[in-house]
Amino acid sequence: MKVASTRGDWIGLAYWKNCSYRIDHFSSPDGWQFGFEIVYRLIFFTSDTIVLENFKTSFKKAFSLSDTHYDLDQKLQAGSSVFWRIYWDREGFELNLLEKCETELNRIAEANDTRVVVLEMTIIPRSLEYIHGEVNI
Repeated sequence: MKVASTRGDWIGLAYWKNCSYRIDHFSSPDGWQFGFEIVYRLIFFTSDTIVLENFKTSFKKAFSLSDTHYDLDQKLQAGSSVFWRIYWDREGFELNLLEKCETELNRIAEANDTRVVVLEMTIIPRSLEYIHGEVNI
């Protein structure tokens, strides 16, 4: 929300159109190489299997990784929480992807007159060895 001053100009914080937030992958000590495990804990308030599949598809699409980079196979039941995991093994991580993901989940919820709640989201630095082990299972 932009607030106008008495002169009619906006004041306060604003974001450049494509403002980017990143986790710096390049300045790690001694050239460490690492990835991230991103864990969402979500509650869906629908039992409509088509809507649940749309949630899964949009979640995966937001991060643009192959199917092996996700752990989304928990049984989805209305009102129960699930843990959805992303295994990120690319250089750098743009935090804007989190906003993109949540915007898409919101869009689907609104279009289907339902709710999805993010209980928590955690970004865990992991060794690439660990990430590749999870991706290649």
